[in-house]
Amino acid sequence: MKSAQILTELNAEVFQYWIPRLVADGVDPNDIEAVRTQVKLWEEWPKAWGERGDAHRAWAEECLAAGHRITAGEALVRATLCYHFGQIIAFDDPNGKAAMQRRKTEAFREASPLLRPAAECIEVPWRNLTLPGYLRLPETAKPAPCVVLVPGLDATKEDFHTFAEMCLRRGIGIFAFDGPGQGEMRARSPLGEGFETSIVAVIDYLALRPEIDPRRIAILGRSLGGHYVLRAAAIDTRVAATVVFGGIYDYSYWDSMPPLVREGFRQALGAATEKEAYALIGGNTLDGCLKNVHCPVLVVHGKLDRIIPWKQAVRMVDEMPGRAALILDEDGVHCCHNHAIRYRPAMADWLATALRAA
Repeated sequence: MKSAQILTELNAEVFQYWIPRLVADGVDPNDIEAVRTQVKLWEEWPKAWGERGDAHRAWAEECLAAGHRITAGEALVRATLCYHFGQIIAFDDPNGKAAMQRRKTEAFREASPLLRPAAECIEVPWRNLTLPGYLRLPETAKPAPCVVLVPGLDATKEDFHTFAEMCLRRGIGIFAFDGPGQGEMRARSPLGEGFETSIVAVIDYLALRPEIDPRRIAILGRSLGGHYVLRAAAIDTRVAATVVFGGIYDYSYWDSMPPLVREGFRQALGAATEKEAYALIGGNTLDGCLKNVHCPVLVVHGKLDRIIPWKQAVRMVDEMPGRAALILDEDGVHCCHNHAIRYRPAMADWLATALRAA
């Protein structure tokens, strides 16, 4: 897909989707306004966000030199988010996309020891590879409950920061990681069948950590990640609770997906064409799977979601009677980003309650 083909979508995307998502994930509104006024063409988006990230990173260096570690860590997180959103739609420039991804990873690694609590960089064995992730544990009594955070198609472990903070304030540890086709893993392994086994591998690792209560490990999936956390819960009885927000049941709506999303799938799957991408993933479904999910489940979805139809969420809950609860936001966009101030704390509260019960 060429930039000229999607150029006309720029304003619609910014107003209907990107601004709510950027704010929800913790991007400084001043950065959003600066990029919005600066960018006239779609291909200018990565450069503009990269410059904002560089400015935050430079400020972090000044703060660190002055001994202001907390401020430096916060600035590096902001840099991370700018780099993330700079690369997210750079489909026409794979090398530039990968370079921006590296800048994002480096910035968050620099931030990790400066955060409170600090983030521990971990590589979890999976198949013949390792999964990169960050573990943060609350400064409370141990062993603590922990939630595994599973990104979506164009999300990565680093942009879970705002939700991670909510969990930590409630005494819940977090482990955010990149699975196949995501973030750092894209160069190592494409998205494909068996993604849920990467989640099980993470649970295997966390269950052996003495600071974590193995009976209180939950999983949360965002968008595409919501599909895979349910598949993981169906095969791993150790999962104490599951949250899905903006999740996928199946791909019956493939042809009505926004072109940017189909292009995202094509690249994550390593497919040559959209037709090949659909051949690789179109048959994936939760049909017949959900009867094997026995832990409590919370499903959150927006009725104005243009990426994943809200009826997919209803179908999930209908197939898990007595185990699943549904929060359906009448005015919510994808992942309810426009009402994140309400629904993200609600998900963290639900997890806190469920893990106390567990």
